[in-house]
Amino acid sequence: MTGMSRDQFDQLVDQLEPCRQILTDAERRDDGSDGRGRNPGFGILDHRHRVLAAILNCRNTVTLTLAGQLIGRDRNVLSYHAHRTRPLLAFGGTGLAAILTRQTHPPRTLEALKSVIERHDNMIETGSS
Repeated sequence: MTGMSRDQFDQLVDQLEPCRQILTDAERRDDGSDGRGRNPGFGILDHRHRVLAAILNCRNTVTLTLAGQLIGRDRNVLSYHAHRTRPLLAFGGTGLAAILTRQTHPPRTLEALKSVIERHDNMIETGSS
């Protein structure tokens, strides 16, 4: 769903960690936060899931409603953190721009996502990917 391997995603998360710290420090000074770098109306989300939400939102791979169901969070929490984290993706390097190509019609349900995964797996098995 991210358009990258797990190792690539882990490297991106590590690469963006210093940028996240700068963002957190800036949020602490923002009047809308609670002094710990978060908006209490939307709760917290760890850095890894913030990056994931931002990538999924940029790529439009799945709706944030479906992503929220998959990771056990409310859609609004993911939307808030994706919006706040998206600027960090600019520091992800030149290869990230190609990965963030926006899809037109993301799956909206688990069944639709399973169908997309099955089609992808079938393409790999037949060698037409």
